[in-house]
Order: sequence, then C-alpha cells, then structure tokens
Amino acid sequence: MSRSEFLSPEGFRIDGRRAGEARRLRCRMGALPDADGSAYVEQGNTKVLVSVSGPHECVSKRKQAHDRAMLTCEFVALPYATGEHKPQAHGDRAAAELAAAVRHTFEPVMQLQLYPRSQIIVSIMLLQADGGVRSAAINATTLALIDAGIAMEDFVCACSAGSVQGALLLDLTAQEHGAGAELSVGLLPGSERVGYMQLESKLPLSSVDEVLNFALEGARQVYEVLQTAVRLHADEQLGSRGLISA
Repeated sequence: MSRSEFLSPEGFRIDGRRAGEARRLRCRMGALPDADGSAYVEQGNTKVLVSVSGPHECVSKRKQAHDRAMLTCEFVALPYATGEHKPQAHGDRAAAELAAAVRHTFEPVMQLQLYPRSQIIVSIMLLQADGGVRSAAINATTLALIDAGIAMEDFVCACSAGSVQGALLLDLTAQEHGAGAELSVGLLPGSERVGYMQLESKLPLSSVDEVLNFALEGARQVYEVLQTAVRLHADEQLGSRGLISA
C-alpha cells in the first residue's frame, strides 16, 4: 500500500481515524469475580483479559525472597486470536517474550517489598489481536493489579506510534504495523518516566523523537481513560457495600 492508502488526502486512515487519533479504549475492572483482581480491555479490535492471583504463599520455597514478593507473568493467546495459525514454537517464544516484557515493566513499579515471602501471578489472555497487543496487555495489567489492591507507585499506561509509508500514525492496527516501523511505550504518568519501550522494525534516527513524543501523548490519553475506569469501579464497589448513595 502507498501512503495515500494508509492516510487519505483528507487525513483519514483505513479505519476512519485521524493520524493522531487513538482507537477507542474500553475497560472493565473486576471482570472475573473469582480472581483476586482482573480487568478486560479492548483497544480497537484487540481484546485482552488479565487476572491477578495473590499475594499468597510462594509455591516454590527455593525461589521465594524473604524481603519481597516474587512476580510471575503468564501469557496465552486463544487459538486463532491473531486470525492465523502459527507454529507452536513461534507462539511459545512470542508468549514468553510478552510475559517477560510485562514482568520487567511492572516489577519496578509494584511495591513488592510490602509482600515478603509471597508470590503474585499475573495471567494475560489474548482474546483477539489487531495490533497493539503489548500496550493492551500492559493497560489491562495496570487495572487488574489495582483491582487486586496491589500497591503500586504509579499507573503504567501504554500506547504505540509509528511511521507508515512516511505518515506518522498513533495506535497502529495490525495492518498498519505490518507496513511500517512501530514504537510502543509504557508511561508512568505521575513522574513522566518511561517504564517500557519497544521498537519494532527500523526507524530513521531523525524520526525517533517525533514518534516517541507521539506515542507518549497517546499514553497520556490512555491514562485519562484508565483513571476514569478506576474511579467508576471504586464508586461501584462502595455503592454495592452501601458506603455511598447513588
């Protein structure tokens, strides 16, 4: 596809969005009542469900730390979640890489020292993929950890931006991702620190700052949505316990 096919002369993308417009973000906390914490997130057509178990006694005494909790992250994609069947080895490798990325992102943010000799398990399930899977997983994990009452220093809010056939685009779909370079970031909005960053495909050095700033602005938009989801969920919880009136 040429640039004109990804971004029309009128400034619209294939799915009708403007270049700097993120996909619609839908969030639901407490999606799994039996989990210690959970969240369901849709970013466009990408759908992710995250559950949190713990903190509880560490299964492996050999691996437990006396001064902090051990964080374990798991990732699984439903069959054909990506719309295509991939060899098992490829799927296992991609799942392990995503799980490791989430763990490395959240370990510095979670106050694990408050839960010594315990374990916290984050389970991520990809229901449907259309680009931005890691961003959706990070955003859903943030909400699920908050739902579980796990102490964190800040939110982690993720979004991507990229250069597609010379056009700067925010929050890429799978089709756009396949045609250009994409940079994903996880922002800690309270401190404006970047807690996660991944560049897929090569990006000209002259474009890096512009793409990064574009992605960070998208992450700030995500923060507004996640904040609203947390407030609404808190109000629902308090209302269900009769602590606040409707």
